[in-house]
Amino acid sequence: MAGGLRPKFRITALAAIAALTLAGCASVVNGNPSVGNAPDAKLDVHGDSGSSFDTAVKNALSDVLDYWAGAYPKVSGGRALPPLKGGLYSVDGLEVANTKELGAASTEACAKRNPNFIIDNGAFCGLDDSIIWDRAPTHLFAQLAQKYGPLMVALIFAHEVGHAISHRLGFFDEATATIELESQADCAAGSWVAWALQGNAAHFRDITPQKVDDALEGFLDGRDSTPGTPDDISHGNGFDRLSALADGIDKGPTYCYSDGYFASRTFTERPFRTQAEYEGGDNTPLENVLDTSSDNFIVNDLNRFWTGAAQLVNKTFTPVKIASAPHPPCAATGVKFGYCANANTVYFDPSFASSAYNSLPAVEFDENTGNVKLVSNTPADFALGVLFAIGWGMAVRHQLFARDTTGKDALVAAICYTGAYAKDVNVDPETHKDKDLTLSPADLDEASSAMLDQVGRAAAFGARDTTGLDRIQAFVKGYRGGLSVC
Repeated sequence: MAGGLRPKFRITALAAIAALTLAGCASVVNGNPSVGNAPDAKLDVHGDSGSSFDTAVKNALSDVLDYWAGAYPKVSGGRALPPLKGGLYSVDGLEVANTKELGAASTEACAKRNPNFIIDNGAFCGLDDSIIWDRAPTHLFAQLAQKYGPLMVALIFAHEVGHAISHRLGFFDEATATIELESQADCAAGSWVAWALQGNAAHFRDITPQKVDDALEGFLDGRDSTPGTPDDISHGNGFDRLSALADGIDKGPTYCYSDGYFASRTFTERPFRTQAEYEGGDNTPLENVLDTSSDNFIVNDLNRFWTGAAQLVNKTFTPVKIASAPHPPCAATGVKFGYCANANTVYFDPSFASSAYNSLPAVEFDENTGNVKLVSNTPADFALGVLFAIGWGMAVRHQLFARDTTGKDALVAAICYTGAYAKDVNVDPETHKDKDLTLSPADLDEASSAMLDQVGRAAAFGARDTTGLDRIQAFVKGYRGGLSVC
């Protein structure tokens, strides 16, 4: 926030569309955990290693293709789903990195043009209508699968099949920006998740909201690096991707492939503004975020925003303070962060605040081998910042509307308010010099991560019968629609 920017770890895109790059609030149910999953799928895969990862991919693809057999006629004017003419390919990306040899994928059109593109990648290739992936155990997808589970694998390949659907429907066009096609594929992946949550996916009958949240965290973990230039923008940032996926869950495939889909999307991903920002650090120091003096710019900006918002409805907002304490005096001892209405103060335990600040997952990437290391607890000032913003949201409910600050409704509303605040400060500081606080390119990813992993902690606001997906949807709702929709 309000500072320089740091380069993120370099990772390749989750789902490059090789044909293009080379040629030119839903209700979540519990599935049916009591019913066992189907036996492993028997799909023909060129280069199938028989590994647990390739098995997970085949199970995922089997269920995703089963979904589209029923859903495709709804988006195609009644036509049946054409099969993948080019087939499926599994590649050992580490072997490619070391030898440039593709093995059984030597005839796959996109890899044949550029073997390196498949390292740490998975893709639908429009050149020959195939899907190809890197199965190497030390590379990105297998590492994500190991940490986040097979549903994360399913999200990846629901995205890839989403590209195949776009290709069949004629959405691949030189005039269509890559980020728009990536968003459409994310939306398609979300529509599959909604179908799976209804108990329809044979290999994911044990799906639960918690498993969905874990998969969403993995999806965010595998996000693209913050772009260095506008030309580097491809998939959208984690916020863009999760919001598209959530829309697919909520609105279904006919929305994802409607004529108006692209016009309905707005994207927040943006590059570093200067080389100095790229080489600097975009995180405000923790001690500044927790500064209890009158100089705390985050506190001052939240009070600035809510004072103005209250005036628009002819009300008065009393500025909120922050204070360090082992736990909020109005809460149980196990709570380490929260708003107390009687003192109009957001209290924080310094140790908890430090853990929220250092909470962002990231990926370390070896450019020579393609090996990756998933790391946790990297600095994320706005992950902590949104916790404070939610505290202010609770103050708004109490002060302006005389509503309680407990329960699900209070949390969802406060998160929605936080989304509206994030939109207000997610502006270019060069053209908004009147603002003392503006978001840096990585901050919305930090906020999204916090919605999934920090806000619902018992030591913070607690889940209050919400899922991570619920919280993402509330944040997106406020960001898009503003305070009036909250």
